[in-house]
Amino acid sequence: MTACDVLVVGGSGRVGASTLRWLDRLSHRDSVPLKLAIGGRNAAKIQLSRLRLGRPDLSFVHVDVDCDTATLVNAVRGAKLVVHTAGPFQGRSSPNLLNACIRAGIPYCDVCDELLLSRNAKALSAKAAAAGIPAVISCGIWPGVSALMAAKAVQYLGGIGACDRLEFSFHTAGTGGAGPTIVSATFLLLAADVETYVDGARTFQQPWTKSCLVDFGGEIGQRTCYLLDNPDVPSTAEVLGIANCSSSFGTAPGVWNSLFTVMKLLPGSLLNNRDLMQGFAHISMPIIRVVDAFVGATNAMRVDAYKMTETTGERDDHVTMRCVHSDLEDCVGQATAAFAIELLRGRIVSPSADATIAPGVWYPVELQADARSNILNVVREQALVWDV
Repeated sequence: MTACDVLVVGGSGRVGASTLRWLDRLSHRDSVPLKLAIGGRNAAKIQLSRLRLGRPDLSFVHVDVDCDTATLVNAVRGAKLVVHTAGPFQGRSSPNLLNACIRAGIPYCDVCDELLLSRNAKALSAKAAAAGIPAVISCGIWPGVSALMAAKAVQYLGGIGACDRLEFSFHTAGTGGAGPTIVSATFLLLAADVETYVDGARTFQQPWTKSCLVDFGGEIGQRTCYLLDNPDVPSTAEVLGIANCSSSFGTAPGVWNSLFTVMKLLPGSLLNNRDLMQGFAHISMPIIRVVDAFVGATNAMRVDAYKMTETTGERDDHVTMRCVHSDLEDCVGQATAAFAIELLRGRIVSPSADATIAPGVWYPVELQADARSNILNVVREQALVWDV
């Protein structure tokens, strides 16, 4: 147990380290410097993290998310907020760390991109509300900010129930500068059926199919994207009353898209093997880094919302939101930190103000307008493209 303001589990990884950098930057800008700590299994990485972040005061807490609840409660006790970035989340179904935080009385957020795990976390909402604990799950850039963009697009159309179809599209140049954890997560997603909504019904489709050209604007232009599972789909469809919803992703150069097409043909027993996929990601990193040096690390998101008129049965209104950042790793950390800061609002950040996130477990799309606006304002600061 270590007394700190924010404990970032997985903080020695690329997403976690980027989150720590942005927590440090945003908290100093708000004149409330936070005491930060890294949670993880390997204490040997703490010194390197201190040097990389320029934070010699950074402390380490041993946290193994696979431990029993009592052990996890003892590990997180002393923190005022826990941020879970220790992926990949694929193949996990039990929200152990969230459950421990609720028991310990600590607010929580994560960057979970695994649908089953996010649903099981959401099922703890009543328990969190009874304990007075706010938690936001599946936050970050996508899922996360993309859901806030969807809520804003639907608001332009008239609000909940006004949107008939919503399409999420994402593009990352190379790996976006990300590490092997995100690479292995993509491999694991190739084994996951894609949950979509068609005419109000949940449907499951094959991953990495139904390719389409998407215009992301700016220098990104048109890129090919393929169906891929994303927790934003069910959460936005259900919360915003959308009958048709799906999510697609693509990368560059095109050879990576072709590689994923081939990998999808592998037996599910191989693609679902977390250790094997992580090992393959580590082995692939030297080649990936070379390619990344040429293609960059740009992250692009596009959300399209369509409204149908009752009289003609035709879609007569269409809102597109686009957002582009120069570096995936940086913007994921920025977005995750923005969600974390919002959880601290009315507590540590702006303590005299009202909290914008109530007790309970929330998907990003469920957050109230003030919280959504505060988070989006942070994310758009570094955007190369932000248009509606």
